[in-house]
Amino acid sequence: MPLSPLELLPAEILQEIFLLSPNLDLPLASPHIASKLSTPHCYHAVCNHFLTSNLNDRPRQTRLQSRIFALRWMTWSFFQSHVTKTYARAGCLCGESGCAVPIWPPDFTNPLAMSANMGHLPQLSYIKCRIPAKLLHGPWTADKVQFLRFLVSTTSMTVDWADRSIRQLTLQGKKDAILSRNYDAVDLFNHNRRLGKPPTMEMVRFAVIEGGCDRTIVYDIMATARMWGYRYWEDSALDEWVQKAVEEGNPKGPWLRLKLKELRMMNGYMGVYTGDYTRDGDVLDVRHHRGSRIQYVRPRIWGHKFMNRNSSTYNRNQLRTPLLSDLIRVA
Repeated sequence: MPLSPLELLPAEILQEIFLLSPNLDLPLASPHIASKLSTPHCYHAVCNHFLTSNLNDRPRQTRLQSRIFALRWMTWSFFQSHVTKTYARAGCLCGESGCAVPIWPPDFTNPLAMSANMGHLPQLSYIKCRIPAKLLHGPWTADKVQFLRFLVSTTSMTVDWADRSIRQLTLQGKKDAILSRNYDAVDLFNHNRRLGKPPTMEMVRFAVIEGGCDRTIVYDIMATARMWGYRYWEDSALDEWVQKAVEEGNPKGPWLRLKLKELRMMNGYMGVYTGDYTRDGDVLDVRHHRGSRIQYVRPRIWGHKFMNRNSSTYNRNQLRTPLLSDLIRVA
């Protein structure tokens, strides 16, 4: 079949037409058109138009943003280059220059460490669309985990919980992270409610029986469940696993038995290192969590709403500028 006049246009002209009126359906019209538009220049232009501009049509913009993040060229390395290139001139992720406390440079490895306040958020926080399915399942590579962490930390993206297949994919992704013993991925699912409900005994049982009882992962799942108010720690399957492990001389058995005993007490909490031991390949790594202390966040940000303004201890200037981690968790 002969090419159409549009397909015969030089790449430079076709790209200029596309940039003047970005239409994500144009590359789908023909493989020839798609190949001519598949350049970093066009990718950055699409992101600038749909991710940083206000189209005054939120439903449409949300749909298009979701499509962009699902595209193959939207990788972690490209997104880092886009963020750096877009906000380098302003010197702040809010997009404005001359900020007193600029959110710069972007911390791609630990985004929750970036400073922000309620009146000074990254412009990325206005991206409100669906987290792409490609970031919700294994295999859990370092790039995938970092990309997902950055998106849930800096944007308003959420999982499409109305889609049953996405719900199942996300649940399986959590289990894949446990089975592959990828603590960073498990950490994300445990401590970010946009990625699912808090863990329960069902997930603890899976991590112990199916996942081989990686103590770092099991401890984090149990601590997170307890932190979110879970109280039902009786489980015959776990008790049987513990008893068998004890009989076999597996040190994980006494350790887990003690953790369950601590949680089964009235208002019980686990001791961090009670019953701990160290063996090659079996070391408990407890990260005092950047997400586990939600009760401390509200007073830090909105302390002036709860403190007595007439109190001699009240001083608005003493309220620190919250980290981005504080704002994301409260939201």
